[in-house]
Amino acid sequence: MSRSMPVRLLLGAAAIAFAVACGEQASPTSPSLAVAPPPPPPPKVQKVAVCVIPKDVIISKRIGTAGGRIDLGQHDSFQVLPGALQNDTTITVRIPAGNQLRVQFSPAGLQFRAPTVLTLNYSPCVTPTFDVNIVYLQADTVVEVIPSVDDPIAKTVTGFVRHFSSYAVAY
Repeated sequence: MSRSMPVRLLLGAAAIAFAVACGEQASPTSPSLAVAPPPPPPPKVQKVAVCVIPKDVIISKRIGTAGGRIDLGQHDSFQVLPGALQNDTTITVRIPAGNQLRVQFSPAGLQFRAPTVLTLNYSPCVTPTFDVNIVYLQADTVVEVIPSVDDPIAKTVTGFVRHFSSYAVAY
């Protein structure tokens, strides 16, 4: 074997190593070629449903630690589950006449130790056929979408309420 043979082998190995290193694959120190995923879409803006509520409904009832239910007519109801209240409390529910199915509760600010259940019949409202929710309102602005179950056949929506304030049907 001649002296130039090992030099040729060494140069050939170096050329192969150089070709592999300069190939299309990125090295660990090169910048990442991955593209960041697009940002999530903005949350859906809830619209308070337009309804025809012809007259005020105001009902008061004393409910204690054992829980209770207030029927508001037209398949609207408010149910306090056992243990949600610490003391007997007179609860007043008002659905004002107007162009929204809005529910106002008192005593204002009452907090519950367990969720309460609000069911509203949205048949007097203009809504899509699905994805109807109960929303928490402050000064006519939707502040929070309440976890709700929509029953489009019965045209009712049921949500869990943890405090007293103003709520409405929205989509």
